[in-house]
Amino acid sequence: MVTLIIAEKPNVARKIAYALAEGKPVRKTIGKVSYYEFTRDGKKVIVAPAVGHLFSLAPKTKTYGYPVFDIEWVPVYVAEKGKNYAKDYIKALATLAKKADEFIVACDYDTEGEVIGYTALKYACGVDPSKAKRMKFSALTKKDLLKAWYNLEPTINFGMADAGIARHVLDWYWGVNLSRALTSAIKRASGKWMVLSTGRVQGPTLKFLVEREKEIQNFKPKPYWVIKMILEKEGKQYTATYEKDKIWDEEEAKRIVQEAKKGPAFVEKVEVKQQKRNPPVPFDLGTLQREAYSAFGYSPKKTLEIAQRLYERGLSSYPRTSSQKLPKNLNFRSILQNLAKLPEYKPFAHELLGKGNLKPVEGKKEDPAHPAIYPTGELPKPGELSKDEKNIYDLVVRRFLALFMEPAVRESVKVIINSNGHRFILSGARTLKEGWLKVYGKYVKFDEVILPQFKEGEPVKVVQIKREKKKTKPPARYSPAAVIKKMEDLGIGTKATRAQILETLYQRGYIEGKKKIKVTPLGMRVVEALEKNVPDIVSVELTRAFEEKMEEIMAGKAKKEEVIEESKEQLIKILKVFKEKELDIGKMLLETTGTGVTTSKDSVKVEKSKSQSGASGTSAKSGTEEPKKTKSPERQRLVLGKCPKCGGDLVLKYNRKTGKRFVGCSNWPKCNVTYPILQRGEVIPTGKTCCNGAPVVKIREKGREYEICLDMNCKDWKR
Repeated sequence: MVTLIIAEKPNVARKIAYALAEGKPVRKTIGKVSYYEFTRDGKKVIVAPAVGHLFSLAPKTKTYGYPVFDIEWVPVYVAEKGKNYAKDYIKALATLAKKADEFIVACDYDTEGEVIGYTALKYACGVDPSKAKRMKFSALTKKDLLKAWYNLEPTINFGMADAGIARHVLDWYWGVNLSRALTSAIKRASGKWMVLSTGRVQGPTLKFLVEREKEIQNFKPKPYWVIKMILEKEGKQYTATYEKDKIWDEEEAKRIVQEAKKGPAFVEKVEVKQQKRNPPVPFDLGTLQREAYSAFGYSPKKTLEIAQRLYERGLSSYPRTSSQKLPKNLNFRSILQNLAKLPEYKPFAHELLGKGNLKPVEGKKEDPAHPAIYPTGELPKPGELSKDEKNIYDLVVRRFLALFMEPAVRESVKVIINSNGHRFILSGARTLKEGWLKVYGKYVKFDEVILPQFKEGEPVKVVQIKREKKKTKPPARYSPAAVIKKMEDLGIGTKATRAQILETLYQRGYIEGKKKIKVTPLGMRVVEALEKNVPDIVSVELTRAFEEKMEEIMAGKAKKEEVIEESKEQLIKILKVFKEKELDIGKMLLETTGTGVTTSKDSVKVEKSKSQSGASGTSAKSGTEEPKKTKSPERQRLVLGKCPKCGGDLVLKYNRKTGKRFVGCSNWPKCNVTYPILQRGEVIPTGKTCCNGAPVVKIREKGREYEICLDMNCKDWKR
């Protein structure tokens, strides 16, 4: 009897082998792929890895235009260039499958893991997926893996597998067809090849970013006045604010100041309140991403990648979860005993170990597949973690420790000062009891404003009463973490794909700004063109409806074939309308030429968004050919404007011998127009021209950005 266990990645295969082997597993190779053999309970066991998705969707025949729905699962190296390494893993699984009598899927327990296992079994091993068993675990510790081994699920989770397959098909249908439609619209309007993309989730996400951008652009500041009282007590000055936080009429503000100055000022009332602050709930992926952004400025994608690495090393539990509840049978005391071996956590762990009952705070959200994120108790080896990994590990550990601690107690003080009938508020706050803040306070900001003692009726020494003119501010731009939260609230995307969708919008040139997201003119125009002509493409409601359908598939309340067919019918209607308005859409999109959209056949194609990532945005030629990868984004063909001599494209070029960059006409050698350009910083088109028709570009360097004319004879160049 030979059992073949399929793991999702090579390092996970190694973890599983060393956890289950009764002795030391034997490492063997097929080509470049390592696998492991050992004995367990009298069985010969082989653990072999996939390397993420080994199979992907592609058209059955090479096609152009749209719509296209005739697709099939093919090896990922056939669908995508640069994936040749997957060939070795498929070959290894196919070879090992011939020796096996029993198959077990041990990929990550979620929809993507189930699709990886399903397709590996069906297409690499040639095995009916219904014949395989399932190891289910949320952490890669020896204890968790042994428990999964002795509690095998009789089959893979077909609800998850069907939901995952449906998502892949929908994302392919929508991403490829809509992206081809956009590209066709540009081609029809201009006669030139320009690649744009959108997708089932990408479009609605960009839409709400555009809505915020328009709010900011259309915002008209309105003046108002605030009134402040500077008072003095015990040699120190304090600032109290008028009871109305905004006065919209300047004359009223003047009158209040004049009347309040007459006094006398005295303490009318003192309100002191104490409030318990309970510990924060356990991390789900969204809250971890938001906290990591707040604490370290990490993008949601970066946080997920780091959390995944910690999981694969066995240091923390599976990160792709929406649960805020810990496993009921988790041995808290054992984890705390291990964490106590690390000096930075020792005092907190010892304090908790002295408690009789360890009951964590928990949130409301649950996930049927995985619990909240927690440290497993396995400890990192000295020097094992990078700085970023240490930061996320520290965040996870401290959050876990905080769950068991006492509430913090905060005191707020509100002093109401009356001056000639006008009231001013002086506020203070302080922490009376640290509680959980002892361990987690480094990641929580509470104001500590200590006030002296005030008694009701006592006179107040007023130093100054003044008015300050201010203006209302536009709505704040979304941060990357806020976009993830908004997507959660709208019910679009999944916990595993939202960060990738955001990254896709950056890659497409639709948004910019790593901390405060700004929609580019191209991003604005794409949404405007679609919203005006085919609004369903950017409909949040339609996207959410299909997300709910996929949840129903997972729960066994809907069939994947019916959901796929319904989605296909909806898309056919949308594409019919698109074709009728294709020329109008293309003309609207052309208005962004010069903002980074390339216009030549040799233009770098938009990088294909893999269907398995769920990024819901695919290049127009996806499934037929892939662009050659460049070493650096700066090496891609970037159009900066039009040549003033021949009307060709002025593009960023590189001298092959020196490696230095310059700007030259695309019609070289017929046209010899060139411009020198700075060798540092990111070059961004502006669509503007200056001296003799020379383009104006934006140079973005670390910490600053500025615009320059490419003509060195420009009077403003030296400045």
